[in-house]
Amino acid sequence: MIVPMEQRHVQQVHQIEVECFSDPWSLKAFEEELKNPQAITLVAESSDKAVMGFVNVRYLFGECFINNVAVSAPYRNQGIASQLLQGLEQEIISQEGELITLEVRKSNLPAIRCYQKHGYQLVGERKNFYENPQENALLMTKFLTAPKERRTI
Repeated sequence: MIVPMEQRHVQQVHQIEVECFSDPWSLKAFEEELKNPQAITLVAESSDKAVMGFVNVRYLFGECFINNVAVSAPYRNQGIASQLLQGLEQEIISQEGELITLEVRKSNLPAIRCYQKHGYQLVGERKNFYENPQENALLMTKFLTAPKERRTI
C-alpha cells in the first residue's frame, strides 16, 4: 500500500536511504520533511507495516522534483518502485501538477528503464552531478499536461 510518510515511518525510511545511497540524508532531514509544506514523501508499506521503499519530492507551483526513490533490497524487482511512481503521479495530478522531473545516475540502467516505462523522457544531462563516485546525471521529465495547458509563472 502506498501511503504518506508519518513519524512512525521515518526510521525505516532513513534505513533504506542509508542502504541505497552513497551520500544519504540524515534521520533529522527526513523528520524535517514531515514539517515541510513543499515536501511529499510516500512510502510503500507491506501488510505487516514494514516500509519497503519510498519516494521523496519537492512540489511547488505545479512542478514536482523527485529527490529520492529507493526500494530496500529484499523488495526489489517486485514492482515497488512502479507503485511509488504511480502513487506520486496520482498525488501530483490531484494537485493540478504539470510535470515531474528527476536526476538519475547515467549508469543506473534499471532505474532509467523504470522511468522510461512510466513515460519519463530524457531532457538533459548534468556533468559530474554525482559524487562518491563522480558521475553524470541524466535529467528526465514526465509531462502531465499538454504544453498549451501549462501555466506561466
